[in-house]
Amino acid sequence: MSSIAQKLDAVLTLGRISNLPTVWTNCLAAFLLNRIGQYSPIFTLPDTVREGCWGPEDASLLGWIILGASLIYVAGTTLNDAFDVEFDRKHNPERPIPSGVMKTWEVWFVGFAELIGGAAILFYYAKVSPVYLVLLCLTILAYDAVHKKWSGSLWLMGACRLFLWWTVASASLDAGEKLSNLVYVWSITLLLYIAGITFVAKGEATGKLPKIPWPFFLLFAPVLMGLFFCLYENHLAGLPVLLALYWGVRKGVLHAQKKGPNIGKGVGLWLALITVGDALAIALVLPVWGYLCLLAFPLCLWTQKRFAAT
Repeated sequence: MSSIAQKLDAVLTLGRISNLPTVWTNCLAAFLLNRIGQYSPIFTLPDTVREGCWGPEDASLLGWIILGASLIYVAGTTLNDAFDVEFDRKHNPERPIPSGVMKTWEVWFVGFAELIGGAAILFYYAKVSPVYLVLLCLTILAYDAVHKKWSGSLWLMGACRLFLWWTVASASLDAGEKLSNLVYVWSITLLLYIAGITFVAKGEATGKLPKIPWPFFLLFAPVLMGLFFCLYENHLAGLPVLLALYWGVRKGVLHAQKKGPNIGKGVGLWLALITVGDALAIALVLPVWGYLCLLAFPLCLWTQKRFAAT
């Protein structure tokens, strides 16, 4: 493999690109739910025929959103390696910096170039809220800086996805419009889910799990939220997606409970299931869009075979 090809492969590895489909479905879900649920009371699904406001003209805007959000995501994972360089020299010598494929300064440069580029695209082309955008970028940097030193950093990891949802949902909002209650409900649910994944993922290196398995309960947060909407709101179109999500989360738990390298299998599956959680949130209001969103799940699993999710 040539030096250029090695570096390109390293950049893709640093970017954890197998997780990018989860970013894309996050963007789609936040974008649609904010426009469709703009005037709906909390824990209430909208009448999509009456309140729907998605049209073909939004495709270009969504494209800029996905591009900007993708760059910010890969920036966060790239800078993670830059912050963790000393840890990786001791415990992960195969990573791009310890293995000598990339120099530390190159990783810092690539990471900040991606972060600045992604933020610029979201601000200038998607017209997102500068407040939410700054919160997203600062939270990503804060997580990268302290996640090896502070056990509470799992909440920062969850907050990264929450602020991603809020940033995307704020794109090109008209004066007087605000984030919808559906965005708040599902973004907080996702925060809990990501926090659960992050806590269990810390056991990948040691092969151990917490004595009290409370993080497993957090993983079922989107399942419980989806069940509430399916039953209370009587929107059964999302029920097949809900059952698929429950099956996947439970399968990941069974993997992780075997400990050792099986923890990584569970974490990889849970990360891919972020797309199914987004599909569920969308299917409850726009079934066709929700079922199309499911295509991102096998894409995640396929790319994980080449690029590790963690």
